[in-house]
Amino acid sequence: MIGLTWHQYGADYSIEHGHLANDDGLNTLVFMMLMTDARAKDSDELPPQADRRGWPGDSFTQSPWGSRLWLLRREKLTNQIVLKAKDFATEALIPLLKGYVKSYRVAVSRPRRGWLRLDIHLTRPNNSTIDYGISMMWEATYAV
Repeated sequence: MIGLTWHQYGADYSIEHGHLANDDGLNTLVFMMLMTDARAKDSDELPPQADRRGWPGDSFTQSPWGSRLWLLRREKLTNQIVLKAKDFATEALIPLLKGYVKSYRVAVSRPRRGWLRLDIHLTRPNNSTIDYGISMMWEATYAV
């Protein structure tokens, strides 16, 4: 699978030695699950003038794709929003438990003003581990 690299504005293809880089699929899968907009639940409060989003292909899968992190992007970065971000990221990675990983852990922090960081720790079925760190610039005003 073509590898993706995360940067502060999104993901992009990885280039190694002048060619598209490959990964085992897990890296790209994690990014897709976290950064694709999942359909909002009926109980979710939508941002102004927003629809429920989501991926049309969800109609053909048992587990929906993506995360509801998009619902938080216009919220002030309070402790409550950080906890919601952790819940949404944790929820988005559940499909990985269907053979891709044995377990995972999500930690969320505010490393500096206006930024949210997701630290993901995955344990594969063979007990090897892999860690991801994703930092996102936050759109809304920072709150203490």
